[in-house]
Amino acid sequence: MRCGQWTEAWSRTGRFKHKMKRNVSDHPEGCDRSESRWGRTAAAAILVAAVLMASGCSAFNLGKWKGIQKTSKREHYWLVKDVYVSPGSSYMSKEVFDHNMNPVVNVLFTPKNEKNHYTAETVWIDPMGQEFRTIRTTHDIVQEGKKSIDRRNQRDGTPRVHTIPTRKLYDHKPGLWKVKLYLDKELARILEFSVR
Repeated sequence: MRCGQWTEAWSRTGRFKHKMKRNVSDHPEGCDRSESRWGRTAAAAILVAAVLMASGCSAFNLGKWKGIQKTSKREHYWLVKDVYVSPGSSYMSKEVFDHNMNPVVNVLFTPKNEKNHYTAETVWIDPMGQEFRTIRTTHDIVQEGKKSIDRRNQRDGTPRVHTIPTRKLYDHKPGLWKVKLYLDKELARILEFSVR
């Protein structure tokens, strides 16, 4: 926008029309950039860019970036909202478990579109590729509601957990373990973790 031009600004409904004319004699050298709206916007954008360049992505601190997680074609990743391996009940994912420091390995998962009755199964596979243990639980939302266990939020689903002692995994074979999560016999995810 140049000084001395007529500008028209319409409201969203188009009912009101405002005209503004700048007096060129107030600014003999032309427009003063510090007073224009575009100058302030550009200055703010430059300031934000400078802060981001100086501090990097830590200015937002969104947590540890895991990159793009790819699943195999046979995994039905859409069956679960969230799934991870954790040393406790907190929302803290972990990939390496020390048998002296972490007493258990938990697979925490939250099914999407949770059915009233379903079976969750985790198959624990040792570093040699052999099946070590299977944990199978049947969940009945109606029965849980009768026992006042209903923690389900209709949109979010109920968090579920399958646990195994780290010492048992270490005594069997330390190394890179896998756990496969099945919901009603459909493979939802395959997770990897290390036991040492």
